[in-house]
Order: sequence, then C-alpha cells, then structure tokens
Amino acid sequence: MEIFNVLIVIGLIHCSIFFFDTVFKTCSHFPYIYFLKNTGLEVQLMRINWFTTVFNRKIIKWGMDRSKFWTAWFNAGAIISIIFLPVVMIAILRATFNIWAAGPSTLDNKNTAILLEPMLPGIDMPINEIGYYTVTLVACTIVHELGHALAIVREDVQLYGIGISLVFTIPIAYVHMNNEQFVSLPLRNQLRITCAGVWHNIILAALAAVILLLSTWFWAPLYNLYSGVYVKNILSNSPVRGQTGLLEHDIIYKVNNCPIKHNEDWYQCILNTIHQPAPGYCVKQSFIQEYDESVPSIQKNDGVVNCCTLDSETTGSLCFEYIEGPQGAPLHLPPHSCLPARTMINQSQNYCQASHECSSQDTHCIKPSLDNVTKIVQIKRKMGKDVLFFGHPADIYRTVDVSDWVPKYNFLNPSIPESLVLLCKYITMFSAGLAIINVVPCFFSDGQYIINILVLYVSDIIPYNRSIREALTLTITSIGTILLSINIVYLLINKLL
Repeated sequence: MEIFNVLIVIGLIHCSIFFFDTVFKTCSHFPYIYFLKNTGLEVQLMRINWFTTVFNRKIIKWGMDRSKFWTAWFNAGAIISIIFLPVVMIAILRATFNIWAAGPSTLDNKNTAILLEPMLPGIDMPINEIGYYTVTLVACTIVHELGHALAIVREDVQLYGIGISLVFTIPIAYVHMNNEQFVSLPLRNQLRITCAGVWHNIILAALAAVILLLSTWFWAPLYNLYSGVYVKNILSNSPVRGQTGLLEHDIIYKVNNCPIKHNEDWYQCILNTIHQPAPGYCVKQSFIQEYDESVPSIQKNDGVVNCCTLDSETTGSLCFEYIEGPQGAPLHLPPHSCLPARTMINQSQNYCQASHECSSQDTHCIKPSLDNVTKIVQIKRKMGKDVLFFGHPADIYRTVDVSDWVPKYNFLNPSIPESLVLLCKYITMFSAGLAIINVVPCFFSDGQYIINILVLYVSDIIPYNRSIREALTLTITSIGTILLSINIVYLLINKLL
C-alpha cells in the first residue's frame, strides 16, 4: 500500500499547484503571468508543461558539425529501426498469444519471456531507488528527443524548441518543429528524423549494457567480487549487532554450511535456514561427557525439551538431543545434554542430519532442542570469530545491509560501484523499453509515423489510391495499439492485484 500513499501525495501536490495557478491567473497577478511566460511553464490539471528555446543554438551547432558523420549515423538509425520493428511486433504477437493461451498463469510460468514489464515503485522496485527511477526516466526521454532534434537540424527543418511535460508522474519530452518543412522532405529524410529517437535509445541501452558488463573488470583494482559479501550497514535494533556480533566492514563468506559469494547467495542462505530443518552437529563423546550440565529434562508445550538450569542458559548453554531422539543416546550418556552452545559448535567436526554422517568413532550427531521458529545461525566472517545468532533468521536479513563489492582498501566504500551498476541496469531496461514502445506502430508514438512513411514507400513501388494507403496505415497502427495495450494492461493488473 506504500505506493498508493505516494501516488495520493503526488496527486494532492498536483491539485495544489493547479489551484494556486488558477487563483493567481484569476486575480491577474502580472508578475506571476510574466514569470510563466519567461520560463515557458504552463500548469494544467495533473500536468505541468515546460517549453524552451534555450538549447536551440547548441543543438543546431551539434547537428551541423561533421555532417558526413551525422548522415551515416542517422542512416544507420533508420535501417536498424526498420529491422527492429518486425522483430518487436513478432515478440508482442507471441506475448499476446501466450496471454490468451495460458490466461492468469502466464506470469507464473518461468519459461515465459516478458518483452515489456512495467516497473512500479514500491511494488517491484524499492522505494529507496526512486531517485534512480526518476533520473533514468528523464535521461532516457531527453536522449530520445535529442535524437529527433539533431536529425531535424541535420535535415534543415526549422527547430522551434524542446519541451517536457510531467503528466502526473511520467515525464514526456517533445520537439516542436516546422511541420510543413518536414512533410515536404523526401521520404528517406523523413524516416531519418522519425527513427532518430528509437535509434538513440538503442544506442544508450547498448552503452549502458556494455558498461555494466565491463564493471567487474573496471573496478577490479579496487574491489573484489564473488568472494563473500561486505557488511555496509547494521541497524541499531539488529539482534546481531554488538561487540561479539557482526560489525560494519565485516566480510561474510558462509552461513552455517551454506557458502556465500554474492548478494543472491546471502539471501538464499538465509532463506535456507528458515525453511530447512535445524542442522545437527557432529560432537565427540568425550566433549559431551566433559561439558554436560544437564538436569532431568522437562517437556514444554511447544515440543521443546529443556534440560538446562537457568544459570546454564544465562551463560549460553542449550539443551541438545540426539538426532534419532533420546533412544539414540549411548547407555553411558544422558538422553539430552546441556552444552555450552558456542564451545560445542566451534569444536564440532561437521554438520549432520543423521548419525552415519559423523564418520569419526565415538562421535554423535546432536541438534539443539528449539521451536520451529528459532534457529541457530552461524555466520562465518573472514576476520574475527564466528557470530552465533539464536532467533528467526529473517531478523538478520532485515537489519543487515550487505554488498557484493568488497573493498580492497579500508578507505573505499562499495556505494560508488553499486550506484553505477544500478544506474546502468535502470538505463539499459528503460532505454530499451522506450525504444520498443516507440517502434511499435501505435497511436501517438514514433511507430505510427514510421509505419506511415514505410507505407508511402511501398505505394511508390506498388501504386494504389490514397484511401487504401490510409486504411492500411490505420489498420496496422490500430493492431499495434491494441496488442501493446493488452500486454501493458495485463502486466499492470498482475502486479497490482
């Protein structure tokens, strides 16, 4: 429900801005109207527009420099976009067929490829990453429209300016040009302008993906990867915080018997400790005889056996039972043993789930007598003693923030490579998604104009009347709009419900 609260707050902000804008305009506040005119701002209900000509001179300068390069650049963009269009259409047709064939279970099938997946803050994206979300969305939109603007200048079409509209939470950039000059251009030139936005998004996504792939190599002199996880932060209320607990800058390489190389392993190992039975420990018989402080056992309501005194429990002792039950204890040993947990775990030879897994003679497999929620978690770190935690393992995951990037030097922090990698991931996904959406023949997208120009090309080769051409363009655009809408609406419903 957190995302809905955020959306409500954003809606109230929009309504407040619209209310004050109406009041100031009604009262004929000249300074306010003058401010709007000079800044290019326009306020509408749930929408804020900004238009400017400030960047025109710079865009014209960029577009007119190295003309041969730009000609080759935008020709390549038109060719790639035309090749990209049928590929995307086939993928959307396949995704729509899967929705129709599989119904609500489509998203549950891991083998189903999802071409477009809306990312909603607070649902499938953490709220604390909203900054990356916003910056990426704005950057990808600006790059898209910058491609159009440069192509417009290159084709000697008058550029009036560029603008951005914030429709509720979605930024939409646009380029204002002389439409009459655009229509009078040859079809090939029109195609270069129309495909420029999609082309720039493809290039941006490819650059971000390359940086992402090379990030491991780039940061190798300063950081280690796949060698454990680095403890960045521990919340003040964390049960593993303290002098004998975890410390910031620790490097964790194992949880119980589960090796950890990166963040996904950390999550999976914690999850394993929750769902799997508590492990037993292979302990020598001599150790049990030496350290056992058991008293007659008491069976509690939750099935837990208590064989320790209150003083023993205070010093860290727990009641352990033989893995096969009390009947598995040797005749000269008690059915349950009260042992110091840390000492016992440190000297145990191996983890076990049955006695035969303890290969040494006079060694027994024992496990702590705990309820189904409480677990013993042994966190192994590269420096310092192992950390023993008694409780629900989810408390560890919730209160300890770790990173894949392990600094090689004490003065380094993993936040820099983490931020760069996360930003590259967002740019790759958003820019590729924007290219896909805009290349699809859909109303109010670049694909509508691309398909119109392609139909005009075909009509030059195979002459047919204007009504047939317009009907064909309308049919293809309508089909693309319907298919794209079905996929997006279906995915949104599955995420929100």
